[in-house]
Amino acid sequence: MRTLTLSFAIAALCAPLVAQESPPLAAQEPAPAAQATVELLDYATLTARLRAIAAAHPERCSLAPIGRSRANRDLWCLRVGEAPAERAKPAMLVVANLEGPELFSSSIALAIAERAASASDDAAKGFLANTTLYVVPRLDVDAAEARFAKPLVEVLASGHGVDDDRDGRAAEDPPSDVDGDGLVTSMRELDPEGEWIEDPSDPRALVKADREKGERGKYKVYVEGRDLDHDERVAEDAPADAWLNANFPFGWKEHDPHAGLFATDEPGARALCDFVLEHRDLALVMTLGGYDDLVEGPKRAKGGDGLPTGWIEGDANLLAELGKRYGDATGNKAKGTRGDAGSFQGWAYHHRGLWVLAANPWDLPLEPPKAESAGKDGGHGADGPGEKSGEKPGETRGDQRGEKSDEQGAGEPGDAKGATARKPDAKQDEPSREPSDDAKRLKWIDATGESSRFVAWRKFAHPELGEVEIGGFAPYARVEPPPKERAELARKHGDFVLSLGAALPRVAIAELTAKDLGSNVWEVRAALENPAFLPLSSASARRNDAMRPARATLELGDGDTLLAGSRRELVRELAGSGGRRELRWLVRTREPRALALEVDTDNAGLARRNVEVAP
Repeated sequence: MRTLTLSFAIAALCAPLVAQESPPLAAQEPAPAAQATVELLDYATLTARLRAIAAAHPERCSLAPIGRSRANRDLWCLRVGEAPAERAKPAMLVVANLEGPELFSSSIALAIAERAASASDDAAKGFLANTTLYVVPRLDVDAAEARFAKPLVEVLASGHGVDDDRDGRAAEDPPSDVDGDGLVTSMRELDPEGEWIEDPSDPRALVKADREKGERGKYKVYVEGRDLDHDERVAEDAPADAWLNANFPFGWKEHDPHAGLFATDEPGARALCDFVLEHRDLALVMTLGGYDDLVEGPKRAKGGDGLPTGWIEGDANLLAELGKRYGDATGNKAKGTRGDAGSFQGWAYHHRGLWVLAANPWDLPLEPPKAESAGKDGGHGADGPGEKSGEKPGETRGDQRGEKSDEQGAGEPGDAKGATARKPDAKQDEPSREPSDDAKRLKWIDATGESSRFVAWRKFAHPELGEVEIGGFAPYARVEPPPKERAELARKHGDFVLSLGAALPRVAIAELTAKDLGSNVWEVRAALENPAFLPLSSASARRNDAMRPARATLELGDGDTLLAGSRRELVRELAGSGGRRELRWLVRTREPRALALEVDTDNAGLARRNVEVAP
């Protein structure tokens, strides 16, 4: 009996939807002109667009690389801001495409950058008046290029490779296009030792058998590939293993091939860490990709000894409120597809104390659209990859990407139409379990005509395994929305990002008065205030001493003497939504109106005010 197992140490998953943006099919309606800014771009085109933005708005934009990838590609960062001095205003960092398949998130980030740079609407103008924006639209530039190559495969790894099967050879069994259709999808093999069964509500989807409920496994499931070294393991040894967004210091998993040789071993991870450390003006990070803490809400820290692995309670409550605002602004219900071990998001919050808002911009919906909004083909035909025999294989994330799914896309053997489910016989018993998420996604595919997102399972004579079936969800199906929806998704996410400018901490001097106590002695009182939603620093930043406190400096005139108080007061906490901190000094001076107070912060701006003499 074969004992083949599905390797989770591969560098690529399933099959991508398309290699390049295809022209609309004849049956489609023309795409709106606004979608031109929300295309899926290869590295060269993305670089050209960024350079064009910087050249068109030199008064407020600058473009520079923060590092270079393993393939020697620049990792671009576009700075958008009115003031040249970084510390003059709080700053926000938008990072997208931290994992190769997330090209649509990169397109959203580029659209946000273009909108902010042009400052053509009131929201963008108001944002730039008080905030600096940094945009890194694509961090995993190497793995992302697989989206435009053939055979089409959803690539996660771009770092060091590992001899996964420990046979003394590396990269001898990568995922590959076994059936020659130009796509790398999934394979399932009938085996009594298998763990997977067909979902009772839709046989195209697979779920793990629950033996405690009397379910017996039927299939073994693999990524499409060969067993060229004849070790009875399929597609287990890819050229690269390390995932960029598993290579950051927080929760880094030693000895996990996806985590890299050591934390920040990947050039992109090291470059982004260096950028954050060098830019003290950063108050908040917004990431676009598979990680989420807005829709599902933050994972909260549990009590006990040691460092918390979740968000500290006060921080978590504020993030939950921002998550509610995100939902109201975007209507997005897509949850995250991966955990935070070794992630940039985890490092930015837990190690640097930054507010981290992470959104998964789109995922295959779990509910079919309303009848009036469902189109004939969902607008997706323009992006179908190499069609074969009238079929349009789609796009998806595989299970290996995330740490939350126990489902595997499956299809019905011999179903030539691919995306059309067999209707259960009315006489059959009701399914013994709730439909899996994949079954729900297939229902959305059926309702919208998005057949390109699923490849029908077909029997195939595998060179090593014998008879198998190849098919299932196609790569990029779960990360790329239909073209007709992209512009609106980008606009909504842009609206939300620009609205965050008002939430960033802002230091203000609400009051600064001097009261005459006689004999040229004056009592000076100041009230510092933070009118914004977020506090001056997070509880995580205070726990780690990750940020410098605000510095309140009383400026004296010539001959003035400070009798009580410290000329420079350090303010470590200043709550949001009107939080205040009062300061007091005694000064001997003949001209109290010459006194002034300056409050300098790294990430909440600069405030200055002259003393007013109390009546």
